[in-house]
Amino acid sequence: MKQSNNTVLITGGGTGIGLAMATTFLKEGNEVIICGRTKTTLDEAKKQFPRLKTIVADIATTEGRENLKSEIANRFPKLNILVNNAGIYSITDIFDTNYIPTLEKELTTNLVAPIALIQQLMPILEKNSNATIVNVTTGYVFIPSAQSSSYSASKSGLRAITQGLRFNLRHTPIRVVEVIPPAVDTQMNKGKEISLMSTELFAKKVFEGLVKNQDEIVIGVSKLGKLLSRLAPKFGFNKMNTDEEKQNKYSKL
Repeated sequence: MKQSNNTVLITGGGTGIGLAMATTFLKEGNEVIICGRTKTTLDEAKKQFPRLKTIVADIATTEGRENLKSEIANRFPKLNILVNNAGIYSITDIFDTNYIPTLEKELTTNLVAPIALIQQLMPILEKNSNATIVNVTTGYVFIPSAQSSSYSASKSGLRAITQGLRFNLRHTPIRVVEVIPPAVDTQMNKGKEISLMSTELFAKKVFEGLVKNQDEIVIGVSKLGKLLSRLAPKFGFNKMNTDEEKQNKYSKL
């Protein structure tokens, strides 16, 4: 990826790691569009960083994706980088009565939506040079979480399709990148007594990996998860999930 003069769309870019990535791209001289479901959240981000462009769109719906595609085609035809960052996360047990609705919602938002958006924006991306598709997954693709199994499943599915897409596009100029974050200091991890990476450092590492043309950007403790999944998968799974179970109990006290 070239360092500057890109036109970048970041879904879920109004807060957390999405906003951190957006501001990093901005500082490097890129045009950045963020989208999200809530206008007030996007307005607050733009208030902090006036050069951001915003589009209100719920990408979990067909109508929201169609509206986003139209906005991009009309206003930002030079789009060459798509960052699929938007996602939702739940802690729920498979035997909970709300587990299936939760699973369906997370699969729709975390898996179906980004793939559908890639399909819809591909005609724009393929017309522009240095086109890059970035899918943000999670360290749970290496070691799944028992207490967040629906989230783990949705992101593991996104990893599988990302790898397939990279293979399908191998003879084209379009790059396909997977970003695999560690636990980052966001609302998702609020209250957890674990070491959290700052959103600023996370975004810096993502940008560096993109500039270096890495296909897979594994960050922080996710590197350990990847290693354990290969060398000692059972140990890694039991250790992480035991620790998470304790954290969840403490958070409810």
